[in-house]
Amino acid sequence: MSVNHKTLDEEYEGLFKTGVRAYNKKDYKTSYCSKHYKNKLGIFKNDATAFDLYSQVSNSESKYKYDAKIWLASYFNNEKDYQKAFEFYFDIYRSKPQKIRGIKLLLAERVKSGLSDFNEDKKAFEFYSDLYKNVLKYKSFARNHLIKYYKLGIGVKSDEEKVYKLENEALNYENNINKYYS
Repeated sequence: MSVNHKTLDEEYEGLFKTGVRAYNKKDYKTSYCSKHYKNKLGIFKNDATAFDLYSQVSNSESKYKYDAKIWLASYFNNEKDYQKAFEFYFDIYRSKPQKIRGIKLLLAERVKSGLSDFNEDKKAFEFYSDLYKNVLKYKSFARNHLIKYYKLGIGVKSDEEKVYKLENEALNYENNINKYYS
């Protein structure tokens, strides 16, 4: 069974269509957000209510809350508040990772580049575990974090056996790379 991944442009298009449906159902708050999202409009001097509306929708039980969170993350990213953007992206990842293609890579790249970090150790551990198991491109990056987390007991019970196993895996990997290039 394959998962249907969507690009951000497909997300924009989908939100626009849901906005039209919401408007027809007299859900004007959601349709207003959809209009702004579809047109990729920012917050203007006379239009600060869009931010408030997105915030309200993102905190609701609306089926559009993830669309609003994407908009808010983009907004904070454009404002260079990378940590706040990261928190919205991470919330999306934890709730609906299969819906947005590349969300794991986006989060990993943000942490790796030092733009963002996790606020909770357990969530960070879970993310690195998932990344280690499922994203080959960031396996060694995630493994290094898992070694530290297991060694120091960050977000998980300290486990020297797992540290040993992960360190050996890292050494074997480096030995194989060195053999390949020698």
